Amino acid sequence: MAPDYTNELVNKFKEIRSRGWIETNRHGDQCLGNTFEDLLGVEENNKHEADYKGIELKAHRNITNSMVSLFSKAPSSPRGVNTYLRETYGVIDPKYNKQVLNTTVGGNKFNTHRGGHCFKVEVDRANQKMWLIIKDLNSNKVLEDETNGQMVNWNFAVLTKALEKKLKKIAIVYGDEKDENGKHYVKFDKLVIFEGLTLEKMLTAIEIGDLMIDIRIGVYASGKNEGKTHDHGTAFRIKLEHLLTYGTTTTY
Repeated sequence: MAPDYTNELVNKFKEIRSRGWIETNRHGDQCLGNTFEDLLGVEENNKHEADYKGIELKAHRNITNSMVSLFSKAPSSPRGVNTYLRETYGVIDPKYNKQVLNTTVGGNKFNTHRGGHCFKVEVDRANQKMWLIIKDLNSNKVLEDETNGQMVNWNFAVLTKALEKKLKKIAIVYGDEKDENGKHYVKFDKLVIFEGLTLEKMLTAIEIGDLMIDIRIGVYASGKNEGKTHDHGTAFRIKLEHLLTYGTTTTY
């Protein structure tokens, strides 16, 4: 059995919290989380593994109720799926004059996309897959599902692996930011340890619309890869208040 570093993390958090406002050179949406990782001594990683000794780290500003990304995972098949989706259902980005596909998809209803298509995910427990269903917005004709077309899907085994690698235990740190005398500061107020998220709970969250999937497929606009597909990550995202209902929590 792998060692549990929860107590070590909690003790480090308490020490950081006791310092109050801390000056940081970090800025932007990831400032709070990046600063916390800096203070823990966490090095940049490929994000396929949990951030701190098997524990995934998430940061949340006290005043917001934003979505948190659990992990990023493109559809398992067919081969070359991102290029296929972008070229078939994408729209022209006027800035680069290239096709892109950016859409947020859930499991409780079809969305609408400015390219004239509707997207929805459908959980298929019998076949251990989650299908991307695509319809024509005008005719309401199904263009892709589990019985025709390219059969775009996520395999349950792939989703399970992502869960096991990153989300066995999640540490959510709450804090605030401020600017003062030309400097930027953060402080950390609360730590919540969350665990117990399973594939079945995740699938249920998708089906009822709590957990959404952001498909973000663009292209490189310059450089040696210009014109090639640029996958910004197909992110599985959920509001923090919803996530906390799918497991158990301990607050420090």
